[in-house]
Amino acid sequence: MSLESRLLTALAPWRDAPAWRIALSGGLDSTVLLHLLVGLAQRETLPPLSAIHIHHGLQVLADTWPAHCRRLCDALGVPLHVESVQVQSGASIERAARQARYAAFHALLGPGEILLAAQHRDDQAETLIFRLLRGAGVQGLAAMPQSRPLGAGQL
Repeated sequence: MSLESRLLTALAPWRDAPAWRIALSGGLDSTVLLHLLVGLAQRETLPPLSAIHIHHGLQVLADTWPAHCRRLCDALGVPLHVESVQVQSGASIERAARQARYAAFHALLGPGEILLAAQHRDDQAETLIFRLLRGAGVQGLAAMPQSRPLGAGQL
């Protein structure tokens, strides 16, 4: 089964959603997901696609990522929303960035919309290890769920 077929099968429960929004960091994972979905949308009837880039401003080159995502989306004909967030300082900058990112996604998703985030097995393994180190219970051992509610929509 091709990667596109597997993706379409995995997304089948949400084919009637009002919109599919792609969490676009501009990195390899989210870029591949964007390309796959654009390709599928040319052959299949899918909900309208758009992308959301969350600009954290944490890295030296952070200001180049929104422009990169805009060029990518323009070339593919996908609307892009860039949302700048403030990351609270604290013990874990990664955790604070994740919280700011998901708060923005929460606010941006409309009723029934689906936010698609590209995750791979290393991301799952990393999540599991971090949760084990923090003493997570049984629920934490499951790592990232396939889907969960997020704002008025679903992740």
